[in-house]
Amino acid sequence: MKSPQVPTSASLSPDWSDLRVFLLVAEQGSAKAAAQLDMDVTTVRRRVAALEKNLGSALLVRSGRTFRLTAEGERVRAVAARMAVLGSELSRSATDGARELEGVVRISTMEGFGSAYLAPRLAPFLSLHPRLSVQLVTAPHIVNLAEREADLSINMVRPRAGRLVVRRLAQFGVGLYGSGIYLDAHGVPADVPALAGHRFVTYVDELVAVSPVRWLPGTVTPGQCRLTSTSLMAQLAAVESGAGLAMLPHFLTHQRHLVRVMPEAVNPTRDWWLVVHQDLQNVPRIRAAIDFIVGIMARDQALLLGQADAGPAVPATGA
Repeated sequence: MKSPQVPTSASLSPDWSDLRVFLLVAEQGSAKAAAQLDMDVTTVRRRVAALEKNLGSALLVRSGRTFRLTAEGERVRAVAARMAVLGSELSRSATDGARELEGVVRISTMEGFGSAYLAPRLAPFLSLHPRLSVQLVTAPHIVNLAEREADLSINMVRPRAGRLVVRRLAQFGVGLYGSGIYLDAHGVPADVPALAGHRFVTYVDELVAVSPVRWLPGTVTPGQCRLTSTSLMAQLAAVESGAGLAMLPHFLTHQRHLVRVMPEAVNPTRDWWLVVHQDLQNVPRIRAAIDFIVGIMARDQALLLGQADAGPAVPATGA
């Protein structure tokens, strides 16, 4: 019986069209990808299977009508997303020549993500398009794109209605963090029961407008929350000063002097969704912003999940 053939480095040259099909399947599912590509679902699945054979790795694991990406699938998706950004740039260069984009792009997102992640990464976009301006709108609620409150939105809730184009940008992780000041005084919890001896910083629950940010109640009881705020940046400042422990996104704590505790036991993830009105998706200034955001978030997936420069790990000492 012949052993399965392992692809050599010379054979690992996947067809870009297969990568594009896989990227659409990973972001939208087989049916929507087929409709967008004007193919039948069987053909789409055959193209993905051809890519898997070419790479010698499974990219999708199916369960009934749903699927999840394997670790290799996530890696290939990130690479394909970067290639899509580069392809779009090349296409625009060929068709637009030296014409510069101009105007305003209004981007709506949540305060913590907009302030800690997106704003520090917009300088290259502004340099690339000197006649474009960005309005970064941070709000605790999801804006109404139909009313043109923003050109595009980046949020944790996937809209199910309206004339909107939706794509999953990336996942991000959330961890339990505290300052050295707090942990020196109160100890590092060894397990979830030990959290009963600690105090916490979190959101004002009745004022939460986006339910996926309720990541703390599944871990601790409300009575332990001694300080609450509608602002994630205020929560971060409170934790840094030693007010307590808090569930914070990894992108918010990157390169800050905070310690992540119990990473194995407390490690929820959430999705970021990019939403744009159908009428605006191909407007050049909006398309440029979308491509830029897709590219940087694909590049930073490991950081968003807390897998790159995630900060020091400390041994549990008990409460």
